[in-house]
Amino acid sequence: MRAGAGADPRVERSRRVILDATLDELADVGYGAMTIESIAKRAGVGKATVYRHWTGKLDLVESALDHMKADLEIPETGTARERITALLGWIADYLADPGRSACLPAMVSAAHYDDAVRTFHHRFAAERRQVLVGLVEDGMRAREFDRRLDPQMVAEALVGPLFYRRLMTPEPFPADEVGRIVDLVLG
Repeated sequence: MRAGAGADPRVERSRRVILDATLDELADVGYGAMTIESIAKRAGVGKATVYRHWTGKLDLVESALDHMKADLEIPETGTARERITALLGWIADYLADPGRSACLPAMVSAAHYDDAVRTFHHRFAAERRQVLVGLVEDGMRAREFDRRLDPQMVAEALVGPLFYRRLMTPEPFPADEVGRIVDLVLG
């Protein structure tokens, strides 16, 4: 269930607290150990309050991840290269936040064991990736990038180093260096 226009500010505040608690709980204990009860307790609300807005754990996690990405602001003006660099900078900053970025391995792990989580995770990742693919396509249409590029592969090559650093090394990729990736991949 999603919030509507003109919603009660107290309800909206309660929803935000629950969504933040969900992300914190997911990062701290992982998807498998997370429960509606533990999220409600962390948020300081009753379990019934959570169920009033969400049908279950996966629905709540989906809303929480959507809530988190709401902070993403891609400039509407500028070159495709500038907009891509801004998006990659946001992703790098997100992945450098130990609390929020811990949600990523938690979801990857859960997707390995739970078919519903896997389906959600793949859909969610594809939707997020499409934003970057669209920016690459914008640059190709504007002849800013080689028109023979494969936008899907370019998108994967652009974000790959960021996720690799988060999952496989102790140091996240510095946001102020994402331009180097853009230059390497797009020339």
